[in-house]
Amino acid sequence: MSGESATDDTTIYSGPVGVATFRFGERTVRLVRPEDPDRLLEDAGVLAWNRRDDYMPYWAYLWPGAYLLAGAVAREPWPAEQLEGSLEALEIGCGLGLAGLVALACGLKVQFSDYDRAPLDFVERSAAENGFQRDRYSMRLLDWRKLPDERFPIILGADVTYEARLVPLVADVLAAMLAPGGLGLISSPYRVANEAFPAAVRQRGLTCRAEKATATAEDGRALAGTIYRVTRG
Repeated sequence: MSGESATDDTTIYSGPVGVATFRFGERTVRLVRPEDPDRLLEDAGVLAWNRRDDYMPYWAYLWPGAYLLAGAVAREPWPAEQLEGSLEALEIGCGLGLAGLVALACGLKVQFSDYDRAPLDFVERSAAENGFQRDRYSMRLLDWRKLPDERFPIILGADVTYEARLVPLVADVLAAMLAPGGLGLISSPYRVANEAFPAAVRQRGLTCRAEKATATAEDGRALAGTIYRVTRG
């Protein structure tokens, strides 16, 4: 669902594709996704990329953190005067982009970013499936180690700190790309690696508040985790 580097590599998924409908509060979105993501684990290109850069095609799965973040985005009281195309969010390590799609449904503009082109292609299909206007969203590769000189009022990330090595990288993204007065929403189920995240963010001059969050998975399972609200004064 998240990663470190944008390269010329890309995953090629050639299996069956499905469309699922999800509802978060008053927001309903349709998600295009691989129906057999496990087949990527035996793909020769994926295996070669894994040997080079420890790559795994986590983007092809819908993780608990995605549900938690999508719910948080749906509940957030976004200021009406800044919606309908004037408030832009960056979703990092977007994977299938569930939270970003909900943000679009709420009226935000969204840049979806990942380090593999394949998930961006699926997000593009999902956005079209929902009928979102093309000028309200965009796709980009983003290398967390080579950050552009850009700022966003909203940064979203679902389960992007699942390993300890990713914690400082995500904190760097927020420190470099969150605009003054901006809001970062980073979700995670309970993982040991996340315990270091608030301190990493504060060391970079930002504030971080952890809030308990719950969601319901597609199969009815109850999910629990944390939403980290990161702000810059």
